[in-house]
Amino acid sequence: MKENLQRLVATAKSVCIIALAVFAVYQITQLWFVNLTNRNFFPYLEARFPPAVPDGRSAWALPYRIVTGAGNGRFSIRYSGVATSAAWEYGENAMDAILRSGSFAGVHERVTAAGRGRIQERPVFIYEYAFEMCAETFAMALGRRNGAALTSHGVERFNSIAVQPPFGDDSFLRVFFMDSAHAWEFTLAPGTRRHPEEDFEFSMPHISDREKHFVAVGNSFAPRAPNGFLYWQVEAHNPHLTPEGWHHWSTVRPPIEVFFSNPATINETTGVDGIFTFTSRHTTVFYLPFDVLEYTSYRTIGRTASGDLLSDFSAAMAFIEADHNVENEIFLMNYEASGRVHIFRFGYVIDNFPLKLTDSWRTGPNCLDALSAPIEVVVDHGRVVRYRRLAYSFRPGGMAWFNPEALNIEEPFTLGFRISREPSIELEVFYTMKN
Repeated sequence: MKENLQRLVATAKSVCIIALAVFAVYQITQLWFVNLTNRNFFPYLEARFPPAVPDGRSAWALPYRIVTGAGNGRFSIRYSGVATSAAWEYGENAMDAILRSGSFAGVHERVTAAGRGRIQERPVFIYEYAFEMCAETFAMALGRRNGAALTSHGVERFNSIAVQPPFGDDSFLRVFFMDSAHAWEFTLAPGTRRHPEEDFEFSMPHISDREKHFVAVGNSFAPRAPNGFLYWQVEAHNPHLTPEGWHHWSTVRPPIEVFFSNPATINETTGVDGIFTFTSRHTTVFYLPFDVLEYTSYRTIGRTASGDLLSDFSAAMAFIEADHNVENEIFLMNYEASGRVHIFRFGYVIDNFPLKLTDSWRTGPNCLDALSAPIEVVVDHGRVVRYRRLAYSFRPGGMAWFNPEALNIEEPFTLGFRISREPSIELEVFYTMKN
């Protein structure tokens, strides 16, 4: 008994010694590589092997707005909170089921009244994208290995998806992938892998003609408000300005420190052209005269990093999320591939309305590369190498009344806020192309 106790005590001492040794090594590592400045071994490793980024694949499939039709000719439109809405949860599950087990039902002419009626005259969710969505990439974003479930039936690109829950005597789940002229219909019948009557019933909200709503005009929608409505005006806020509205090092610098791993290593300079420049070994950030931030990374791009579209999009989303001065909700406006990089452009929404940059935003008096979106992110094999955005965020201001007479125009248009530096931004009408 005594020998067993001595053996147990010896084992416990050994474990404690090992634990203390490991802790000591950890503390020395933190002191040497993290807490001290001008050490470049970890930055070198980070450059060779970019850190993992959050999975933005599912975010790729998010629409920029959701149109909900009650089946009575009236619709509601959601811009804010799309990702967390019950309408998107329903649609994402429905699309996943169609990609896995759906049946192709044919192609319809969306431009005809009969084609539009087939989609809009019963309860429906319409998920709209601000760009042409590639069917292959969309399917991969929802976890499929490829887009064969769509491309094998001729669906290459689309700009919206309509999902019809089972309704009345029709127990089928119906999903339409649509471009400006066609709608490819897929169905899921009762008794297949996922049963629509059990999994896809949805109680559609009632939409009254006495409140703000939308009506179908061609392939778009026009708002109606018989008695007008109250809304929040928008105020532009620039954290880089003094209370008096001036630029000063003491206010320009703090919000940009987020772009540097160690703010103590930042060097500051300013030029006669009014550009504030912040640099470290691998990073440069400019605060440009017309209130635009421009970040550039000079770190080495690791050859082992993936350069596919969805991985680069994940990196862009992670970078924006880490920039805590981006206060507004964002959505993907468009993207392009240029050489080995992907360029993503994001828009803003606020209080269930879009914020619109109607003209390209010049960065300064001699600008040759104006911003065409509030945020632009350039990603090279999983690493953000360039990042530009407006220095402004937008917040609700005072209450205002929208004139109902402007809503009686029989052509498609949207309501939104024009991005500007004005202290109070009013809701406006923006006309859209009639299909």
